[in-house]
Amino acid sequence: MMKNRSCVLCVIFLVLVMICMNSCSQKALVDIEYTFEGAHAEEAGYAQGTITLTPAQDNPRKDGYYLLYFAEKGGLLDGYDEFASIPITGEAVTYTVKDATLLPTDATALAVFESDTRFLDEQPDYQTRAGILKLPKDKHLKLPEASYTFGAISDVHMNYEPYNRGPYQKWEKALCFFAKEQTDDVIVTGDMTGDEHEGTLDAQYKKYLSIIDASDYPTEHIFEGIGNHGNTEIGREQFVRYTENAEQVHPFEGSAWFYVLREGQSRDNLFLFMAQELKAPGDSPAYDNFSKAQIDWVAQTLDEFSGTDTNIFIILHSPFLNYGASDRHPGGYTGMITFKPQYFQTMRLKQLLEAHKDVIVLSGHSHLSLYDNENYSDENGTSCRMIHLGSGCQPNSYGTGDTFTRNTDGRYEVTPEYGSEAYTVAVYDEYIVFTGRNLSTDKIIPSACYLLPTVTEDAE
Repeated sequence: MMKNRSCVLCVIFLVLVMICMNSCSQKALVDIEYTFEGAHAEEAGYAQGTITLTPAQDNPRKDGYYLLYFAEKGGLLDGYDEFASIPITGEAVTYTVKDATLLPTDATALAVFESDTRFLDEQPDYQTRAGILKLPKDKHLKLPEASYTFGAISDVHMNYEPYNRGPYQKWEKALCFFAKEQTDDVIVTGDMTGDEHEGTLDAQYKKYLSIIDASDYPTEHIFEGIGNHGNTEIGREQFVRYTENAEQVHPFEGSAWFYVLREGQSRDNLFLFMAQELKAPGDSPAYDNFSKAQIDWVAQTLDEFSGTDTNIFIILHSPFLNYGASDRHPGGYTGMITFKPQYFQTMRLKQLLEAHKDVIVLSGHSHLSLYDNENYSDENGTSCRMIHLGSGCQPNSYGTGDTFTRNTDGRYEVTPEYGSEAYTVAVYDEYIVFTGRNLSTDKIIPSACYLLPTVTEDAE
């Protein structure tokens, strides 16, 4: 009897060994090469570079998509969407990882899967991978505890409730998420409401605030900039009345532009909220956007805080046409701020952004989805850092082409439950980390995660 038990145990052991050997010797269907490039190629945490995927000679796959996921020992990083989706051609293909993209701190490998679809709702089975590449140990970034954190979101649009897009429940869910993440503050870059003709702004602001009051997130830790909707003389008065709090420093009473200074441990954090004010922002291709008084104030504030161990964030609802983040070039969305010599104050702003490269501009407006990977730019090192924020209510997309649309390829089908994006931001002594989040699925969007130094080389 004992002899039979021993034989059975031996067989089980041999089977386990064979499974392990087969797993360890699993032949790759795809060869992966990852070349790190750019100014930070030798530094930990930076993912910029070129990924080359070459199918094995006996790999019959000629169509579909390669899906790239970050992995750790024994499996994929939990809670992450795909890092990239690359069409399969049957030949070697390359993928460019853009400047400032973060290499996740827990990632030790890059895994490639073959798929019939451009993305998957759930992560694939790790054992079905077509190839895997270990990441260099010297690229692993270890970060201490953050000294300050904030959530960043845009375009929550209380006016979208009649259009079956669910702004009420999405704003409520966003606040629950930020409360769960225990962010110190929340920054909203505008368009909390719609225009006056879509219903009174009073009612929309009251609904917006009532959702905050009913949440676990403290009202006094939420700071808003004004967007293009409701941005009229009367609308600016209502904006100030409903969003002003004691932390805001205004250049004059009733100003829709102001700053908020949040003290940190070794570095403070200044949020400079601007307002497009001269004409309707939707007319920005035809008009200057800012008064001399506002740009004078911006210049004075930047001079006051630059070089003082202060991280400076400019909150500017609309981004720039064919400049910076948020839109493919040439731009496909309306109402962008346009640089033209005759728009003197707007050109002054551009000069300030090019002179103060440590500044980080946060904008929204286009609703462009974080999945579209157009969310960061410093104009090839010639300007400050610019980050696009996704919409908390209605993401837009280019999908796989060049046509700007609201719903495409399934992922962007906006419903009352689906279609909400934001960032969580962690501030450290040497770095600022932006983590793109799909609030509808509670997943991290790795191509929309960025690692920015607190002080750029140009400012050192």
